[in-house]
Amino acid sequence: MNNMKIKSISILVCALLLVACSSSNSSRGSFIENDATNYLMPKCPQSDIAATESKNQIAAAVLQCLGHDQLVNLAGLPSDRPLVISFWASWCTVCADDAVAFNAAFKKLNGQINFLGIAYQDKEKDSIAAAYKWQLPFPSVQDPRSLLRDYYSINGLPITLLLDKEGKLIERIIGPVGSPEDFINRVTGKLISY
Repeated sequence: MNNMKIKSISILVCALLLVACSSSNSSRGSFIENDATNYLMPKCPQSDIAATESKNQIAAAVLQCLGHDQLVNLAGLPSDRPLVISFWASWCTVCADDAVAFNAAFKKLNGQINFLGIAYQDKEKDSIAAAYKWQLPFPSVQDPRSLLRDYYSINGLPITLLLDKEGKLIERIIGPVGSPEDFINRVTGKLISY
């Protein structure tokens, strides 16, 4: 009888632990999901959709603006300023770490440099949730099917491209961009002070 009581108590304790450990934080999860889903992504710049030739190292690729119905032709983007392109994805842990540096660079250099993200091999909903979580201040386009893989030789993320006003590739950063201060100095030195 004593053995039966111990087994019953053990089963009851296990059941309580299982219920406690599996109880969802659904109110928190749905709150974040709803906020992210309703997060208004920055609008993409207008571009010449009809541009058919690459502009130096900027591909003639038409992609959808993340969170908007607008189409963007990369080669048709305005060339009034140098451009920083960030290939990122919600599943990329280094991209999440780099967001701090990109936010700082955008805050300091917006108006002198254009910034554009490319959500690469990612679902729109996941990309918007990541952009919300990381508070990305600049627009992004979507490349869920890896259309730019060969053009930019993408074998992993993150990749950051620093391009001058003419679309000439000045530097390709594979991997982390570094601290906010280092990234700002790098972008300034390569694209503004050259």
